[in-house]
Amino acid sequence: MSVEEGDRLLKAGIERYQNNEFEAALDAWEQAGEIYQKVGDRAREGAAVGNCGAVYQALGRLHEAIAAYERHRAIADEIADRTGHLNALFNLSNTHAALGDFERAIACQQQRLAIARQLGDRRLECSVLSELQRHYTTSGNPSQARACQRDRAYIARELFDLSPNRDFQNFCTELGLDLRRDFAGANLSGLDLDDADFANANLQGTCLSRCSLQLANFCGADLSDADLVDTLAINANFNRANLQRAHLRRADLRTNLSGANLQQACLEGANLTAAYLQGANLSEANLSGASLKNADLKGSNLTGANLTAVDLTRAELNEATVSKTRFVAAIGLSPEVENQLRDRGAIVESERPESE
Repeated sequence: MSVEEGDRLLKAGIERYQNNEFEAALDAWEQAGEIYQKVGDRAREGAAVGNCGAVYQALGRLHEAIAAYERHRAIADEIADRTGHLNALFNLSNTHAALGDFERAIACQQQRLAIARQLGDRRLECSVLSELQRHYTTSGNPSQARACQRDRAYIARELFDLSPNRDFQNFCTELGLDLRRDFAGANLSGLDLDDADFANANLQGTCLSRCSLQLANFCGADLSDADLVDTLAINANFNRANLQRAHLRRADLRTNLSGANLQQACLEGANLTAAYLQGANLSEANLSGASLKNADLKGSNLTGANLTAVDLTRAELNEATVSKTRFVAAIGLSPEVENQLRDRGAIVESERPESE
């Protein structure tokens, strides 16, 4: 009886487990565990016991799995095996969750979180927060789940800023984060997000100021209350995106905004030259000082919008709703077009009032 014999059985158990021969794997690992115990190799004994727990779990014998994982944890604690302790807690958490005992599942992950923070291991912390977020979501605790999501997004940005990797989308994938789901309210300012896929993403309140968003896809995304000040979004796709109350001052939006909801958005000084805004909702939006040269606003809703000092040279305004829209000192409007706009309910003034 030797460590080598135990190792042979441990390896055999792995092969049988991978072939779904669970009973045979269990037999091999139990024998390996007994050998390691007799020769005094507690680390290997703990690993074998933990493997037995995995078999019990695969067989649906969850209470036996918990007993095995608890034994693994006890051995790991006895020999100060931190990795074994973390693994045992992870397995215990998942097994308790499978039994619907989310209180214990969460408690196990919280212990892992404390260890990760004690070690200063931010990647591990991010991984544990992902597990906690999942358990909180499944157990009906959305506020706790959102707190975990916010912490994960914060850590991801912190780690990215310290990383030589310049592909944020790829970096997030490595951390198990989804750009479309996990960054609502996060700080993504100044990042290069060209070509990123944010289709149908939840980016409510997200800070994207000074980002490069060229060719990025925001089709159907929720960007309400988001900060996109000074962003470069040439040829991005904002079709049907929700940009209600978004901050878009000085943003370069020479792009597709058809059907977008820009109600009450701030677009002061934005570059919307040749932008495609068919059917967009710009009601009560502030477009003062923006460039809409050659923009297509056909069928858009400009009700109550502020277009002070806007360049509308060759802009298409047919079928646009302009009730109470303020065209003050607008550039590029002929007297004939100004009269047509007045007839449609717009407020057209050739010069700014002195107070402005």
